[in-house]
Amino acid sequence: MDEVEPIHQEIEDQKEKLISRISLWVSIILTTIVVVWYYNENPPDSPAVVKMRVFFKENNRDVMKFIDLPRNEMIAFAYKKKHPFYVKYVKASEAEKSKLSALIHISTDYTPNQYWFNLFFAWVIFFTTFWFLGLMIEACIILMRRNSEARVKNYKLEKEQSEREKEL
Repeated sequence: MDEVEPIHQEIEDQKEKLISRISLWVSIILTTIVVVWYYNENPPDSPAVVKMRVFFKENNRDVMKFIDLPRNEMIAFAYKKKHPFYVKYVKASEAEKSKLSALIHISTDYTPNQYWFNLFFAWVIFFTTFWFLGLMIEACIILMRRNSEARVKNYKLEKEQSEREKEL
């Protein structure tokens, strides 16, 4: 019986390694799928939008002052500065102005490579989340397996004891 136990333990170790590897690769694949889906749903900004956001960042004070001005002063400011954005903003509809205002507010600390950094760190966050969940599931499987093995051993011991008691 002692010779069978190490072989059984070796098989269990191989199963645990296999489950661990599967958990890791499933986490990598799921993470990559989620990040590719995000990339397809939210493509990077076009070069024109990047240029506009960089303009908002570099001229933050002027742009913020401009959007807070009353209509008449806004028109005078736009023709004084002669930048295409100011004229476009004055001529824009209210819906377009609200979109531009939102873009201005999120562009105060913008960098052109920000999208790629965000994509990379989203991958890291999703990977650690999926991997952690995989490790928790793996631990539950191992605990359940060991618990069931312990129940089987206890059952066999109780059965042997009851048979011994019957013989006596």
